[in-house]
Amino acid sequence: MRFLLKFWMAFLNNPEHLQVVPNTGFTKWLTTFTAGAMSFLAVVGLAFSLICSDLSNEWGESLKNSSSLRLFAPTDLLEKQTSMALAILEQTRGVESARLVEIGAKKKLLEPWLGIDFPLEAIEMPALIEIKETEAGVDYEGLRLRLSAELPSVRLDNHSEWRRSIEVVSKLVSQLGLVTVVLIILSSIAMVTMASNAALSANVKVLRVLRLVGAFDTFIVTAFVRRFTLRVFLGSLSGTVFAGLILFFIPTFSENLGILDDVSLEITDTIYIASVPFLFAIISIFVTRNAVKSSLKRLV
Repeated sequence: MRFLLKFWMAFLNNPEHLQVVPNTGFTKWLTTFTAGAMSFLAVVGLAFSLICSDLSNEWGESLKNSSSLRLFAPTDLLEKQTSMALAILEQTRGVESARLVEIGAKKKLLEPWLGIDFPLEAIEMPALIEIKETEAGVDYEGLRLRLSAELPSVRLDNHSEWRRSIEVVSKLVSQLGLVTVVLIILSSIAMVTMASNAALSANVKVLRVLRLVGAFDTFIVTAFVRRFTLRVFLGSLSGTVFAGLILFFIPTFSENLGILDDVSLEITDTIYIASVPFLFAIISIFVTRNAVKSSLKRLV
């Protein structure tokens, strides 16, 4: 809170600095719109990067120390073979628990891809057994050999293999999202620079008059930096709020989003997103300062 208070006081103190720079013209809306649009893109890119990271961590934890059995057999033999598979698992070292996944749980698992109302009962599906392992783990090779000898139709899936693939893909997606955010920020620097130069070109007469009446360069630089930084901050704030509202209301106004139904931003993620307007304000301070100094040098 102290930082926010100092941030606003830096702009609101000495309002004569703000009154020196004209608050009209197309450059005002150009700067504000540019900051808002780029902040919107930065927030969306950052949010999806963070969501992918959180989602991969959640999936990785759910697959930790777990595996599954799939039994393919005719309907009249499926129940018998399921009982045999459960008995084998009870005798296997490293297996903490094993349970048959009922039709309701299968629907929940497949709901993100098939939808809520998909008639799963009409499909002949294999029996699915969920296995929870101890920290010591299971001898998968020995278990596969025994299952292939007694139940040839059984398929043993080691979830740790899936977990490694998910971690690799999620890491790549997160890195791609961060690279996108960095590119957006660099593009924002370029666009804010161009907007500042356009605004300074449109106000070159103001710069000349201020010089003629004896205003120091420090006063002129401070005036333009405060005015343009305030515009960038307000534009960035509006873009960030708009993007945040869209991210917040997407699950509300969309049905059956699948794997995105239960996804939400955590507190730390929200803090990262809320810092975007302040990052753009800091960028604007340095960009506008250099632009104004360059313009004043050309007037000499």
